[in-house]
Amino acid sequence: MNLTDLKQVFDERSGDPVEHVVHHLRLHGVRAKVVARRRRRVATWTACAIVAVAGVAAAAVVPGLRPDVTPTPADSPSPVRTIEGFPEYADGARIVAAKSAALPQRRIELTIVPTTLDLVVFSRCDGTGEKGTLKGTLTANGHGFVSGGCTTGTFRSQGWGGMDVSVGKPATFVMTITGARQPDETGGDDIPIPDTGTFGLAIGERIPFDRYPLPPRPSGTLDPLPEVLPAGCTEALCPDAVIIRSDPADPARPVRRTLTWQTMRGIDMVAQTPGLLHLRVNGVEITTGEWWDYAMSGSGMYGDKDGDWKRFGLGLRPGDSAAIEIVPEHITGAWQVVFSPDRAGGGG
Repeated sequence: MNLTDLKQVFDERSGDPVEHVVHHLRLHGVRAKVVARRRRRVATWTACAIVAVAGVAAAAVVPGLRPDVTPTPADSPSPVRTIEGFPEYADGARIVAAKSAALPQRRIELTIVPTTLDLVVFSRCDGTGEKGTLKGTLTANGHGFVSGGCTTGTFRSQGWGGMDVSVGKPATFVMTITGARQPDETGGDDIPIPDTGTFGLAIGERIPFDRYPLPPRPSGTLDPLPEVLPAGCTEALCPDAVIIRSDPADPARPVRRTLTWQTMRGIDMVAQTPGLLHLRVNGVEITTGEWWDYAMSGSGMYGDKDGDWKRFGLGLRPGDSAAIEIVPEHITGAWQVVFSPDRAGGGG
């Protein structure tokens, strides 16, 4: 399993039941292929989020949680400033506090006073070379947040209230290195913690799109969208996949389509440029894809295979008519959204 396949899992479902996380692992083969081809290193912790708060979901899948934004992005600073090894700006957020440490130290504690609950937690573990991959845990005010194999990760949650995190009140985040493993095709064996290596923890606060310093647009023609669909499919190999693409003449134009519904295993999105894609089903916004650069990394979410969409008030069944609407915001290049039906069938 490629580490890059897991980032969106935790971005969307930090705190959700393990079976949902495992379901996600099958959705994002496209991310590994696209990101590797663009040489963009995006990895994440390689184990399940601790189920500490019931019903936790990222703001990316909850409608109405985003502030209004204006269409003109800020200029990108040059060079990009880093704080304790983290870029000052990443994934729509600005770092407000960061700390790093070197082994044999195994614990970092970071206390902030949030001005918003739209927080992003960043982690990194590096410098161990071929000595193995570190394992660790993240907690918020003593509440388990994430645990597993540690590389470079980004985590968001809509459940901060259940972890006693609130605006204007000090909140303490702790990252602890708990072990190490030597990765292999079967998952790897536990090994002693290396005596060299570094790790870090940072907290960011989300900012409006017009204040986020986007990278400069590449010169010339943008690279085309990837031909590989989720789970290694192509249009020939997966004829049941529903693919909705941008208007070639106007990628900012909303696209609407009516489908005869099939139970969906997952939804994956990709875009050439920074911006947002709002995805609505029968008038309900179920997710928003985000891009903050031109790397064309994938963005995805779970489907309705296990009745998960009932949380949105959607109880779609095979054969129902479903109105799909995809509304771009700030996007200036091509994009596509792929609905992957569950081949095993089953109701929504």
